[in-house]
Amino acid sequence: MSSIPARVIGRFGAIVGRLILIAIIATATGVLIGAMFLPGALAANQLLAAVQDEVLDIPPLGEADTPPQNSFIYASDGAELAEITFEENRVPVDFEDIPDVVIDAVLATEDANYYEHDGVNHLAIARATVSNLRAGGIESGASTITQQYVKMTFLSPEQTLARKLEEALYALQLEDELPKDEILERYLNRSYFGRGTYGIGTAAERYFGKDLDELSLGEAAMLAGLLRAPEANNPINSMENAQARRDIVLRQMAQHGFVSAPQAQTAIDQDLEVEVSEPPPPDDPFWTNWVSQLLINENNAGALDPHFRDRVDAPLNVQTLLGETSEERRETVFQGGLRIYTTLDPEMQAEAEDALARKLTFEDQTPGELAEEPLGSIVSVEPGTGAIRAMGLGPREFGSCSDDGSWVETTEDGRLLCDRTQVNPAMPGGGGTGRQPGSAFKPILNAAALEDGVSAGLVLDAEGPQDIDGCETSEGPYTVRNTGGDGILDMYEAVAQSSNVYHALLIADIGPERAADMMERLSGYAVPDRDVVCSLALGANSTTPLAMANAYATLANRGEYCAAHPIERIEDANGQVIWEYEPNCEQVIDTEVADRIVDMLEGPVSEGGTAPGANLGEWPTRGKTGSTNDNVDAWFVGFVKQLSTAAWIGYPNETRTYETEADAQAACGDDAGDPNQGLGDTQCPSVRERLRDATIGGQYYDQVFGGTIPAPMWHDYMSRVVERYEPEGFEDPGPIPTTTVPDLLEASSVEEAEDIALEAGFRLTTEDVEDWRPAGDFVDQNPPAGSEAALGSQITLGISDGTGDLPTIPDVLGMTVSDAVSALEDAGFTVEGRRDAPTDDPALIDRVVATDPGPGQPLSPETGTVILDVGVAPEEPEEPEEPEEPEEPDDDDNGNGNGNGGNGNGNGGNGNGNGNGNGNGGGTSGADDDDDDDDDDGDD
Repeated sequence: MSSIPARVIGRFGAIVGRLILIAIIATATGVLIGAMFLPGALAANQLLAAVQDEVLDIPPLGEADTPPQNSFIYASDGAELAEITFEENRVPVDFEDIPDVVIDAVLATEDANYYEHDGVNHLAIARATVSNLRAGGIESGASTITQQYVKMTFLSPEQTLARKLEEALYALQLEDELPKDEILERYLNRSYFGRGTYGIGTAAERYFGKDLDELSLGEAAMLAGLLRAPEANNPINSMENAQARRDIVLRQMAQHGFVSAPQAQTAIDQDLEVEVSEPPPPDDPFWTNWVSQLLINENNAGALDPHFRDRVDAPLNVQTLLGETSEERRETVFQGGLRIYTTLDPEMQAEAEDALARKLTFEDQTPGELAEEPLGSIVSVEPGTGAIRAMGLGPREFGSCSDDGSWVETTEDGRLLCDRTQVNPAMPGGGGTGRQPGSAFKPILNAAALEDGVSAGLVLDAEGPQDIDGCETSEGPYTVRNTGGDGILDMYEAVAQSSNVYHALLIADIGPERAADMMERLSGYAVPDRDVVCSLALGANSTTPLAMANAYATLANRGEYCAAHPIERIEDANGQVIWEYEPNCEQVIDTEVADRIVDMLEGPVSEGGTAPGANLGEWPTRGKTGSTNDNVDAWFVGFVKQLSTAAWIGYPNETRTYETEADAQAACGDDAGDPNQGLGDTQCPSVRERLRDATIGGQYYDQVFGGTIPAPMWHDYMSRVVERYEPEGFEDPGPIPTTTVPDLLEASSVEEAEDIALEAGFRLTTEDVEDWRPAGDFVDQNPPAGSEAALGSQITLGISDGTGDLPTIPDVLGMTVSDAVSALEDAGFTVEGRRDAPTDDPALIDRVVATDPGPGQPLSPETGTVILDVGVAPEEPEEPEEPEEPEEPDDDDNGNGNGNGGNGNGNGGNGNGNGNGNGNGGGTSGADDDDDDDDDDGDD
């Protein structure tokens, strides 16, 4: 019970006067009767009981709780990682283990008549009542130990008459339910002794380094003296106050007969000597602090598991079991004696921390040098369960220099350096602002592209730099450059060489929303809305090593996501399980997609990839480097079949603290001490330090990429921890299937062309081509129709913009006819025919000597044709005929015969084109006609 019930408060206004009167009567009765004989105290108790039942109607106290006790955090093998003491340190003790000297000291200063009263000291109340009435308020409490226990356990700390009366009533009730010794035991185990220390047993260890049974009289008195003012009187805060209060308690012990006056004086004469012991630090403070906050803080729990936040065993719902508010949960976690069993593997954790130290520190390094090293993290997640097996962070230790001023060095400009930190960038809700994964995000984009129908065999021109169409920004074109992976690449080659341009072209095709959705499904963590832009292709989004390790674990697990979790079960102080994790996994992408991505990820760890040195040899290894364009973050994320691990380094984004306000103002001007940024007077905002021109772990680096430090660090760690596993291979996705490319040039619209491409298993992209044909005409496609290409790959359809010049006749002179015809037809022209062109050059026989139109002349292939002039040998000149010797004419016919023969020869001459025979025949006809046409011949 933390406050007075509302029904009680509502009635106080009407009866407050009566309550004051009743309280005075009750206490006065106790004084008067107690002066005459003891049974009178019973009458006072009966009167207070009547007030409870008839006036206040206060409900019963209920069952008293058990004394608070520390909780414990364990590793996966049951080893204790931490006794949670960094907020409240308490170890309960049994009453029989508390020595008399301690009990006597407490009773002497807090309640000397403890064993004589029934929970309320009426004489003390009477004295306090008179004092308070004179003062006009509550100044004296006169509370017994029982009342103090009731107050710290059940009631609010407010000092009002109603609260004091309620305290007295409950004290009477409690003493009816529990024996005195048990009440005193609970009181001493719950009481606060300053400096985060609860319980008398813990206080003995804290201030004297002793068990209770080893305390001297003076030491017991000092501990008892802390009960009234634990922070003011403890020896850490004030040795003078602690000794003065001790002496008061010793005199009270003598006054009440617990010790003699000489014994008290002897102890007073001794100087107070303490041996302060700090609470033992947790073995893995980053881990144990994060785990404990998951059980208390709603934001931390929601950050860890947003993907399955509605599950019964999700962290947010686990919190409900521990308390409705953060304060209730804090009390349960730090005071409930819980046994929290986590997934952390101590051997893996030790190897992770050692690998970080080997790569990021060097021998004989000073604290100041260590403070200027980048942070690093190694996080391992188990595929198939989501259990977090390691969370290494270093090389800084857990802690804060601002709390105690333990700065390790001051730079020349007045900046204070610290070799500790409480920021945990490895985990969601760890206090960091998130880090950019760089190229380690590319496989996630590839998975989204495959799911969208893109083929792993997709070939793109990734020559950089390129302006990426469809990704323009308010500042102009989105220009992407490569640090590797230029040229014509398919997806396998683009991943192995980490081509920026290829992946920028890919995200422009499928859209950044698909890539962001894939990241959330694989990892369990959403991409911030501000990061869902084209630069997501290059990993320009905020994430954590845990998120990246879990995304790759899902790929290793063939597309089955299992929520990352750090806690296996929680037990109460009696060993009863009050909560247990049940793996709840979900198939988030097809196994074929996951297997193909896993197959691609062999490239980066093979020769020619970006991190061949990360390959674990006998254990089949997959992974990807990650580097941001500005060299702020560097990664390697990879896996074997049984374990996925992310390795990251980068400078912390932390507030800078300076020695003086003037130093801070000189460093950051008006931003120094800006309250809007939560800065103190000597503080400046964080700056983004780059992994350039840096000395890390004693070695100089011009630039740090994923393959420079993270990949070797990953290999250093993984080569040790994989020894526990049998080498196990991954599923073979088989070759990328191919099919015949359809003819898209026959389509009447882009929509129809896209339908044809999709039906055949291809993706369509279009590009405007400077061409002479009317704008909108389809002019070419790549790959060409009829060729074989990877199923799901891209066909590029060229569309005329109508601005090009007419094509020109290619120069085919000197070619054979068949070669010339092929060349002209390839250029889109039609050959109409050929003409013989006599030539004296034997080398040009049967070859093209001229074209009509000639080479270089513009001509529309759709309306014009080409004629070939083909070289032929010139014709030989004809030999002249020898004239025939005339026959001797007969005597009788000599006149007419010769004349007719002359005519006949003449006709024969005229008909020479048809042959000599015609001429000779003419002569014969002439002879025949001579008989019939004498008159005509005579006329001629």
